[in-house]
Amino acid sequence: MFLALIASIPLHLAAAGAALPAAANTAPNSSWQQVSPYDSPNYDSQAERDLLEKANSDRARAGLPLLRMDAGLVRAARAHAAEMAAQKHISHQFSGEPSPSDRIAALSSLHLERTGENVAVAPNVDDAHEALMASRPHRDNLLSPKFNVAGFGVFRQGHMLYVAQDFGLSMAIYSVQQAKELVSTSVEKLRAQAKMPQLKRINDSDLQSSACAMAKADSLSAATPPAGAYMLRYSSMKPESLPSEISKVIARRGLHTYSAGTCYARTQRYPNGAYWVVLVFY
Repeated sequence: MFLALIASIPLHLAAAGAALPAAANTAPNSSWQQVSPYDSPNYDSQAERDLLEKANSDRARAGLPLLRMDAGLVRAARAHAAEMAAQKHISHQFSGEPSPSDRIAALSSLHLERTGENVAVAPNVDDAHEALMASRPHRDNLLSPKFNVAGFGVFRQGHMLYVAQDFGLSMAIYSVQQAKELVSTSVEKLRAQAKMPQLKRINDSDLQSSACAMAKADSLSAATPPAGAYMLRYSSMKPESLPSEISKVIARRGLHTYSAGTCYARTQRYPNGAYWVVLVFY
């Protein structure tokens, strides 16, 4: 039996002014884009369910939450399992195929903080699961407390099963107002920790536009600071996770008010989505 592993793939968190590496090119030019994750009779849905059931049984014995099946992750896993069968080889990425994280982003609507993947080829479900569990890196993915959703794809080719297991950590997607409230709560906590008077929050609709302009440009530099104010810009998987540099500004004397703008979007740098945040202090 052949096995391969891709380690858990954390998606980047961006602090204010931080530069991020560009994501891999997501335009496939191989047979991947021709593979339908829906209608091939070679997909073994029973084997997919059996593998998920076995994984969740092992997680339950380990005291871990069960993995929730996500249809988008199943589509991503199925497409890759079919590609492996077509290539008669197992790999996490073939020439011209998107990376695992880009595949998942293209086919799942979830807001994922991290992703991971196992791949295998075996004659049956039992052999595939036992071999994956016997390999520490593969077992770590199956039993990771940092994953809560999964999609398994099984493509039957002759007497062999080509298996792809995609994992993710699904995060909540907040409304604009919810995200602003989370940001504001974090600002107020930092202000209190600095033993400084609380700041008054004022609404500024222009900041919402500035945050969305950053998302559209996929760049923190797209927001222009107003005159006579401190502007902080950052992108993050969690809007309430303020970069450490912010605490220095929040602790300054002479500040009286602040405004916040947020925008959630998927971009090339954040294929699974991120929050773009603008904070202005006066």
